[in-house]
Amino acid sequence: MKIIKRTSFDEFYLANEDVAKTSPMRTHYDSPNPLERTLWTNKKKIIKKILAPLPITNILDAGCGDGRLIDEIDKQVAYTGIDISPTQITEAKKYIKKIKRKNVTLIKGDVTKMPFKANAFDAALACDIVEHVLSPQTLFKELKRVVKKNGYIIFGIPNEDLWEFARLLQLKFPLHSPDHIHAIYPSDIEQVFPVIEKKISLPIPFSSRLSLINVFLVKNV
Repeated sequence: MKIIKRTSFDEFYLANEDVAKTSPMRTHYDSPNPLERTLWTNKKKIIKKILAPLPITNILDAGCGDGRLIDEIDKQVAYTGIDISPTQITEAKKYIKKIKRKNVTLIKGDVTKMPFKANAFDAALACDIVEHVLSPQTLFKELKRVVKKNGYIIFGIPNEDLWEFARLLQLKFPLHSPDHIHAIYPSDIEQVFPVIEKKISLPIPFSSRLSLINVFLVKNV
């Protein structure tokens, strides 16, 4: 794990809100860039494939953003989304209303201080969130607390070094995403969650180092 930038809570909150307003998650899925659109669409497909066989009745989406990952979750599974951004929660509510999804709870809140009882969820999604928080270690502890023992957590983390190289090739500055606080590596997930059920890299399946996104299914033991 590497700190990309040191920031206060207020600075973090403002940067997070700015990204929520200018480039929410749907901009990746609907991107005019075919490579970006394909990469993010394939990530959603992988999450759906991972979730399908899991014996779960409810799931937490930590850092739910605009709620688009709900499309990959079976309608029989109760969905709870939490995000610190009021803009994101507003967008998520609009999307849930649009698709007429039932059994949904959306909460504005901090994923490092979640208002849920211990062992509340069969599973959790933590996709594109770990690199954004002030304390990834605290997020890990909270996920361990709210997910049942032997429950499941799906992480999606960017390969920050490769993303920075990609931004350099496109002459995008700064090289790191403005709302990323930490660079998270596969070993950071593996050290805290040693029981790895699946690990999938995109777009190069055989190499996490050469892939832009790494997806993990871990067991909360």
